[in-house]
Amino acid sequence: MIELININFSYPESPNKFILQDINLKLDKSKFSVILGPNGSGKTTLIKLIARLLKPTSGRIFLDNIPIEKISLKEFYRRVSYVPQKFFSIYPYTVFEIVLMGRSLNFNFLGFESRKDLIKVNEILEQLEISHLAKKRIDEISGGELQKVILARSIAQEADILLLDEPNTHLDIKHQIQIFDLLSSLKSKGKTIIAVSHDINIASFYADNLIFIKDGKIRYEGDIKSVLREEIIEEIFEVENKVLIDNEKNIPQLIINPLRKNFE
Repeated sequence: MIELININFSYPESPNKFILQDINLKLDKSKFSVILGPNGSGKTTLIKLIARLLKPTSGRIFLDNIPIEKISLKEFYRRVSYVPQKFFSIYPYTVFEIVLMGRSLNFNFLGFESRKDLIKVNEILEQLEISHLAKKRIDEISGGELQKVILARSIAQEADILLLDEPNTHLDIKHQIQIFDLLSSLKSKGKTIIAVSHDINIASFYADNLIFIKDGKIRYEGDIKSVLREEIIEEIFEVENKVLIDNEKNIPQLIINPLRKNFE
């Protein structure tokens, strides 16, 4: 569904300092892909390029074999939804209003929402367990609650592809699992999920595909069993670790060794 070919990116003010180099990547339809890597490795830049928030310095990005620059922005954002790592608004919209914005491409020719739009928003708020926040202004809720609101807005858009930059930021472990459960259920309904994350363990339970980035280059990419390996984790993150196999589910599980003591 999405293909990146020979992508390089640098900011105009530093044309010789490449944030991403030689990126070649295929992201299949109805798969859950997670982009992992240390801080400053280029993960957020990569997801912003796919979301058309940045333009590659060189190379091309395709959506269903069509260069994305050839697709109108309205059509592109009917199909692609983006959840940023941080959200800011100068206006104190309510939670309900923010989520309703995700339905804006479905509004009638006068720019008004329909009863169907209102019902859809209420369903999503309930699904994410934030119905009680509906009338609250976004400057009255916590960072974790705001993260769920922005995700709700993206889901309301009903796009085929969800791009998420660290969707579990500010969330405790219970709500991280809730979010990834929800993303997994959306994938099972045919959605394509592409997320940036720092949590390798959660990614290993939910993702079909892991993409490891370091120093602006894709170092490893593949399914969980092929790339969640001790030597790869140590190379990318520079930490000692142990990968165990869940015999019941046959899924690798990662243990980090922060104290640098020998594993038994």
